[in-house]
Amino acid sequence: MPSSLKPLLKHLSLALVLSSTFAATVVVAGAPQADARGGKVTKKPMTITDRIEELSKKIDAGQKANELTLDEADDLRKKITKLNEKIDKWKAKNGGKLSYKDQNAAEKDLNKVSVKLLEKQLAKRTEKPGT
Repeated sequence: MPSSLKPLLKHLSLALVLSSTFAATVVVAGAPQADARGGKVTKKPMTITDRIEELSKKIDAGQKANELTLDEADDLRKKITKLNEKIDKWKAKNGGKLSYKDQNAAEKDLNKVSVKLLEKQLAKRTEKPGT
């Protein structure tokens, strides 16, 4: 084989490996999961209520693991309580349902709480002892 074709062959081989790996990942990630009996289980989308519950659990766990102080955990809980109050108000105005605008606003508030939680936890993990 001519030496001028070796780099091209190497490049094509790498491209083939990467593309087949990517395709396999897409197929696996996009496939519905099967339960123990072989039936298909579809994952339900996460609701705002689910996210609130999950964040509350993460705040509790972060406090127990000393990744959050009591004040930090209370501040995050207060933000979630305020969000719940907003959601109740929005639902009262809209016949018990959230409008798309209100859903987006709630998601933004949840994102802010989530980011703040992660920042606090990461700061504690990377903090040097004695500071």
